[in-house]
Amino acid sequence: EQIERNIGISKDYNNFELRAALVEKDVLKANRIVKYFEENPKTNPIQMTLSLLFGFFSNLMLAYYAPEKSEQGIASFVGLKTPWQAREYINAMRRYSGVKVMHIIHDIRYADAASKGVRNSSVSDGDILRELIFKILH
Repeated sequence: EQIERNIGISKDYNNFELRAALVEKDVLKANRIVKYFEENPKTNPIQMTLSLLFGFFSNLMLAYYAPEKSEQGIASFVGLKTPWQAREYINAMRRYSGVKVMHIIHDIRYADAASKGVRNSSVSDGDILRELIFKILH
């Protein structure tokens, strides 16, 4: 609460918590975060969220091609600074197939285009993000 008041970033409702909820396939938590983002669009612009998700799922796709599937192997193949950062990728690999990750990357790119007005004239950023999170989780 003090962090949010002083810095302006919620420790429970931020892009990193959204990513963690998606890795765990925690539908309830992900939807709570999306609702918070929709209510606070200035502190949580959709472009930042899409960029973070695109980076994560692109690296997850790379992790599938790592010759060694250990924390160290994935960290060095993907270019992470420390092996413990690979834990999230290993957890995500247990929950998402390579084909699903390719579909997710496509969905993120589509959401990015929609957020910039491509083939979208009246859909809000909140609706775009909500639809994307639904597609990722299902």
